[in-house]
Amino acid sequence: MQTTAAHPIQPPPAPLAHSEEHFGAHRDYWWNPDFLDLMAQRWQLSGYRQLLDVGCGRCHWSLQLAQRMAAGTHVVAMDYDPKWAAGDAGIPAAFATHGATLEFRQGDAHRLPYADDSFDVVSCQTVLMHLADPLAALKEMRRVVRPGGIVICVEPCNLAQAAIANSLNAENSVDELCDAFRYALLCERGKQAAGEGVLSLGDRLPQLFRLAGFDNVVGHLSDKARPNLPPYADRETQAKLAERLSMQEEARGALWEGQVNRWIAALADPQAQAFVARYHARRPARLQQMTEQLAAGAYWDSGSALSYLVSAKK
Repeated sequence: MQTTAAHPIQPPPAPLAHSEEHFGAHRDYWWNPDFLDLMAQRWQLSGYRQLLDVGCGRCHWSLQLAQRMAAGTHVVAMDYDPKWAAGDAGIPAAFATHGATLEFRQGDAHRLPYADDSFDVVSCQTVLMHLADPLAALKEMRRVVRPGGIVICVEPCNLAQAAIANSLNAENSVDELCDAFRYALLCERGKQAAGEGVLSLGDRLPQLFRLAGFDNVVGHLSDKARPNLPPYADRETQAKLAERLSMQEEARGALWEGQVNRWIAALADPQAQAFVARYHARRPARLQQMTEQLAAGAYWDSGSALSYLVSAKK
């Protein structure tokens, strides 16, 4: 069968790398710069110049750290996913503007391919939450950091999001609000049962540091809570609202629902599977509600999330 130039056969889309669907423009607005300046002082980053970024992705996090470290900092960006481990030319160029150098490497966080005491700083952002054995990874991070160096991990409590009010849920019934929390909790338990991590690992992170052999564990919370309010005119608000809409749209929603269905299957609970199917069936209505509120200038949210920054020196 022949095809015309007007209707060429399109190849199937390439599979996404790990978490690729979450790496939109909103990611650049996760942190308040002055908060990270303060954390850099607390962590004494200006005295360090060797950084290992575990599960680097697009290096959003290590770029924030490197620009607050000593001049001439060298960053090793390691990821298990081949796409992120390959890097691209634009990422080292961003580091170079801050006087830092960058190299990419593929590796497993559970078995870091480095000798003991190799780095001043070892860090990760929203990585341990996706690991089958985050404690093993933390032990590895402690092993490869130098005496006097620091391990820094950032992880969320995603369950908290189910309890944060916005214009879509502020007037919901008790049953509707409980359904939202039940759904979030089933996602948590299902992901863990599937051996794919814990979505709200942040709450457990200080204890994991202690079990990994760290003393003097320190915890902080991100102070980022910039509200999304009409007229939605600034770039940050537009990027964050575009992300919210994308999560409900067909392609992105189907990707998420496929992940959740896999997790729920691991629970082997028919009632949970039936509940999740009913919850997913309401996604088009949630998208329509948000779209209508945005068009009317009625949508609002607090812009808040519960993100832990946990650290300890070796």
